[in-house]
Amino acid sequence: MKFGKVDDPGNIDFTLPPDHPGTKEILSKQKKAKKPNLYVGCAKWNKADLKGFYPRGTKDELAYYSTQFNSIELNATFYRIFPADTFAGWYEKTPADFRFFPKFFQGISHWGRLQNCEDNLNEYILNASNLKEKLEMPFVQLPDNFGPKNIDRLEPFFKMLP
Repeated sequence: MKFGKVDDPGNIDFTLPPDHPGTKEILSKQKKAKKPNLYVGCAKWNKADLKGFYPRGTKDELAYYSTQFNSIELNATFYRIFPADTFAGWYEKTPADFRFFPKFFQGISHWGRLQNCEDNLNEYILNASNLKEKLEMPFVQLPDNFGPKNIDRLEPFFKMLP
């Protein structure tokens, strides 16, 4: 069986379970929510991954991409910490309403497993801050074997964040 594949989806009950009793209580204490922002984008903007997306002759993929989507899940930042001027260049190439959701560098999440990563974390944050108001929530992808035994690493890591 392929993951998620079923012979007849009509036989599946997609009804959501009832909310936990505490959910209504917590939500009722919240101020009235303003209209949410909706961001739609891909994980990458390169031509190889988005084959057929770019018009022939497109010279600057990010500049074009940002006219079609209003955000990017920036996976490239997982593989290396880009220099500050690269982040600043991405900022300049995109419209005012465009947003970046960068993934934390693997040196923080995988190699350091959230420990002894202050130098990488500080460099990542300093450089990514060049996205200014276009920087949205960065996210951490943890290794698949990061489990309950590692829970004690989370709080010290969160305390390092600005």
